[in-house]
Amino acid sequence: MPLHPDPYTRSADHLDLLSTGPWQHMAPSVSAALTGLDDAEATIVELGSGTGLGTCVIARSVPNARIVAVEPSSHLRAVLLHRVASDHDLRSRVTIENRPFPSSRLPEKFDALVMINSLGHLGAEERTELWRVIATGLLPGGFAVINLQTPTKSSDVPEFEMARERVGNREYHGTARAERVDEQTLAWYMTYRTSEDGREIDATEVEYRWNVLATDALEAELAQHNLLANAVGDEAFGVFRIEPSARGR
Repeated sequence: MPLHPDPYTRSADHLDLLSTGPWQHMAPSVSAALTGLDDAEATIVELGSGTGLGTCVIARSVPNARIVAVEPSSHLRAVLLHRVASDHDLRSRVTIENRPFPSSRLPEKFDALVMINSLGHLGAEERTELWRVIATGLLPGGFAVINLQTPTKSSDVPEFEMARERVGNREYHGTARAERVDEQTLAWYMTYRTSEDGREIDATEVEYRWNVLATDALEAELAQHNLLANAVGDEAFGVFRIEPSARGR
């Protein structure tokens, strides 16, 4: 996770609302990747839980699993905690961890690790530690689920609308664009707007750095830890299931 001011401080009031639609589209791919876990005893680590939309997908996909949900942003974690505590089932089996990876307090062994829409927050050294944790922490038959968001190579991205939702008389919408910083890094610029009767009444701008990773680079990094990645679900979401290679078993 990034060691810089929390970009979600200013966008948290929009993020859960505007992420609901995208998560509905991604959920089937994440659920498909989790197929095969023994839900009666599974322990699942989720890195970058955000407001808990993905946590709910994991909990539905593996109905009896114990989940450790890691979210370092206090603003997003407040929504996550409310979502978990307000649901009797989630409250009984989701533990929320506040420390960012790699300093997170995680179980030594787990059946699955899930990291969706968050890998770009990790630099090369942190990814190396992530692959090590996966390779050494997975129980027999376990796996990790991650996704690579586009673009997977550093290049400018023209401004586009991320999502738009109406609540009461007001409309909430977000736009994003990106600029290339170097071969491995993008600078993302998000603008979150609130309008009523066609008139903008509030706008918040957020900037953060993102580390891109292409599929071939992912495979090369994983090979150093005897791990393999296989694409799962709709390729538009870039979801991969990561498992030990035959050599690493």
